[in-house]
Amino acid sequence: MERLERSLQAIMEKHRIVGLSAAVVRRGEDVWTGAYGQADLESGRPMTTATAFRIASISKVFVATALLQLVEKGLCALDSDAGELLGFPFRHPHYPEGKVTLAHLLTHTSGLQDEYVRFAVDSRKENPPLIRLEELMVTGGRYHTEDLWGRTMPGDPHGFEYSNLGAIVLATIVEKLSGERFDVYCRRHLFEPLRMMNSSFRLADFANPNRLAVLYSYSEEKHAYEANLDDFKTGMPESVDYSGYIPGTNGALFSPQGGLRSTAADLAKFMLTHLNGGEAEGTRILKPETIRLMHKPHWSGYRTDGFFRNSGLQLQLTDDLFPGRRLIGHAGDAYGLLSDWFFDPEEGWGIVLLMNGLRQTKGDGVFFEAEEDLFRLLYEEWIHSHL
Repeated sequence: MERLERSLQAIMEKHRIVGLSAAVVRRGEDVWTGAYGQADLESGRPMTTATAFRIASISKVFVATALLQLVEKGLCALDSDAGELLGFPFRHPHYPEGKVTLAHLLTHTSGLQDEYVRFAVDSRKENPPLIRLEELMVTGGRYHTEDLWGRTMPGDPHGFEYSNLGAIVLATIVEKLSGERFDVYCRRHLFEPLRMMNSSFRLADFANPNRLAVLYSYSEEKHAYEANLDDFKTGMPESVDYSGYIPGTNGALFSPQGGLRSTAADLAKFMLTHLNGGEAEGTRILKPETIRLMHKPHWSGYRTDGFFRNSGLQLQLTDDLFPGRRLIGHAGDAYGLLSDWFFDPEEGWGIVLLMNGLRQTKGDGVFFEAEEDLFRLLYEEWIHSHL
């Protein structure tokens, strides 16, 4: 442990990592969780294994898992028409005769572009919330724009466009089919069954701001960190009144594309469900065949300078993070945070990384050097000698 901690500290100093929380799972069990550095630079509050991060795009894996639970219940299918499920016209304007399916949304091939930020920001400003998703998606809506859709047909693999908006649409469908708010659905059907007690899509569930990691970006110009998100020293935001909210109205309220707050330990529990065929903590959340369906390649190509080459159902399949191994999972990058949730289903191991600020540099690879260094170190310390 002393050697490991010295090596971790050296990597943190090399990349100027503010705070790090990490976990390693192996052969069906959580074998190590650690926390280093600071959760809040100004106060000096240390990072702990109980510190929750806004984990960015790893959140999308939970959206897909929730939806596939409803597929297993027979409430929808991967080839279901998303517009029929939403209850309003949802068609690609250049290909109006063809439907946009759940599979298209899950594989970033729907044709949707990420022209949604003003809509999402305004949605979360309202209290109580009243804006509806159709005000963005339907022609003539006050947030609708001609740039909402690309030029390729839904399902065309050449039209892969990484879509945060797609996750918002899917979360709205989860609400519509289940009759539950998206945050409530995830709590009841994912977090509580897996004993992920430090995870939520609702900020108000973290009443104590000291439970959260402040997210920082590094300014090369100033040679300093700047707080970007979850800096609540003056108090938490006013709690949103959802008493009149109708599920299925607007999944953007809970930032399903990136707004889950969780810990490395909780994410390790979720990873074990994928390594154990859909079961962990004595609870099955998906059938083995559904897990296999999520993991298999549904799209192959070359996007974002090679960062995306293979995709499962809201899962990234990558050969680039760890040489010689194909890993399945997802990465996150927002507001200065870097996060990784990747596992090797053949060898039965996985690693979770959460960093709340660092100097982001790349070498010849598609991942940041800090991610590569940490993966190599944790693999050598916890995995290699046990295979």
